[in-house]
Amino acid sequence: MWSFVIGLFMHQLGGMTWVAVQQLVDSLLKLFGITFIGQFLDKIDRDKIIQRTLLLNNAAVALSALIFAGMFQYRPENYATLYLLIASAIASVSKVASEIQRICFTKDWVVVISRSERVDLSKVNSYLLSIDQASSLALPWVSGWLLDHFPWQTVCLIIIAYNCGSWVLEAYILRNLYQNTEGLKTRSSELEGDEELMGIKDIRMNTVTTYFRQSSWTAGFGLALLYMTVLGFDNLAASYGQKHGLSAGYIGFLRGVGSLLGIAGTLSYHHISKRVGLLWTVMIGLIWQNIFIEMCGVSMLLPGSSMDVSGFIQNTTASQWVSKVVHKVTNPEPQDVPSIPFWEVSLPVNLFFFGIMFARFGLWLADPAITQIQQETIREDQRYMVFSVQLGLNELFSVLKDIIVIMFPFTSLFGALTLGSCAFVFAGFVFNLFYHAQCGFSLTNKNMHLVEQESTEMSDLSDTSPERQSLIGGVSGDLRAVEEETKATSSTNNEEETH
Repeated sequence: MWSFVIGLFMHQLGGMTWVAVQQLVDSLLKLFGITFIGQFLDKIDRDKIIQRTLLLNNAAVALSALIFAGMFQYRPENYATLYLLIASAIASVSKVASEIQRICFTKDWVVVISRSERVDLSKVNSYLLSIDQASSLALPWVSGWLLDHFPWQTVCLIIIAYNCGSWVLEAYILRNLYQNTEGLKTRSSELEGDEELMGIKDIRMNTVTTYFRQSSWTAGFGLALLYMTVLGFDNLAASYGQKHGLSAGYIGFLRGVGSLLGIAGTLSYHHISKRVGLLWTVMIGLIWQNIFIEMCGVSMLLPGSSMDVSGFIQNTTASQWVSKVVHKVTNPEPQDVPSIPFWEVSLPVNLFFFGIMFARFGLWLADPAITQIQQETIREDQRYMVFSVQLGLNELFSVLKDIIVIMFPFTSLFGALTLGSCAFVFAGFVFNLFYHAQCGFSLTNKNMHLVEQESTEMSDLSDTSPERQSLIGGVSGDLRAVEEETKATSSTNNEEETH
């Protein structure tokens, strides 16, 4: 709800430039904050991480919404830029906390829980993403309806009340889940009790180097390239729609339908991956996504489109362009474009949003498959570190996108940004195609991505480090002893059954 509404707030108070500024602040904090914090998360108790970030997330959302309520109520002119920056920065703190929660739960907790409950990981990932998409289906439509029928400051107060109530429920559910899942507590006891293992864990490689040593880094990097786009049904797309007269309710409806297709993608992911494997699931999803993302590019070339790159270049000098950009950043301009009925929306604009909507199915078919490939190929003691870098890469490309939008915040140039986004989405597909080729194309082996991981683990066993040999030798010896005991027990049981 908040991620949808804040974009509409920013557009209303400062236009597309300030939508990009807000997303840029988000991305910068996540890029530097989470990448730095991630290297420490593997050493902190799971319950403490998620409870503290949950509290920070909800408190920041409530405070930011309160500032926006004051701005809509009193309409300050002298300090509008300062208030927008403060509200944006506080909202970005909530995004950082939210992303840490997401890393903790979707990249670590679900792996441990699925093993403890002996449930297939792809099924857990599929259901979890479906719940997430279901909230994205309902809440933007509800938010849009509220914004169309109530004063926006009133909607801010509703969001604050809803946020506080949901925090209490979330905290209770997560604490209860932690207490009832013994596997979630094991890392805490290991970190406190095994000093020799902790000594080895402390001698870590550089975080980024660790990421690029993973066998699946090309798949993750391809996923990161998808963030270099204005076609993510985020607040930039919503701002583009508002510029063309789309109401908050209609934008919320379109976003809700996109989430419905996202649910279909996440549910399909489990069934398709079971039949063809994760690698082919990624290919199917990304091909689907590219087909409909290209539809967005085509919409910008149709008659009636607002794209006019040549006209902008001919009528604007470099100095005029710089002064316009500076003016838009330093002087937020409230937007008063009247809303029009959805049946009067032009074909290029509708085609643009329909392309984004249908692309969601392919994205949410491929995204969880890439994530599961990483979950299965990254060691547990490096999981937070590697996924923090993954998030940092995602945000790096998001930062580049936001900077470009701030530099070219003109409706006549949005089509050029759309065409550039199509190119980056295709590049993401190419990186995953390369990873698939690296693993091997097979129609029978559904776990080709694990072959290189197994060889890497065998290579690790040959490490000549005395400390590592000591640990590995001890573990290997214990495992051999257990295997021999199991074989002996099995043999005895077989003899007894024969007698």
